[in-house]
Amino acid sequence: MTPEKRLNQLEPVVAEVSAQLDRVTAQNRTLVIVVTQNTEAIITQSDNIQFLLHEVADLKTEVADLKTEVSRRFDEVNAKVDLILQILQSGNGRH
Repeated sequence: MTPEKRLNQLEPVVAEVSAQLDRVTAQNRTLVIVVTQNTEAIITQSDNIQFLLHEVADLKTEVADLKTEVSRRFDEVNAKVDLILQILQSGNGRH
């Protein structure tokens, strides 16, 4: 076989392989773009989730503080009511 005939046989194979590589390269570029966009979206969502978690933690702290304050005030009211009852009971005993 002459070198020219060999070259004629190899040219279509090389052309097909080259075309396939071009298609794969184009697909890879598309995948890189999609992965990059998804990564950016995931980062944004992660930031949003972190923000919400901090907000929830702050709200839990505020609710706990509020419960403590309400409980303290309730205890104060109970103490005052007890004092009023003692005064009323001691006053009734005098007459």
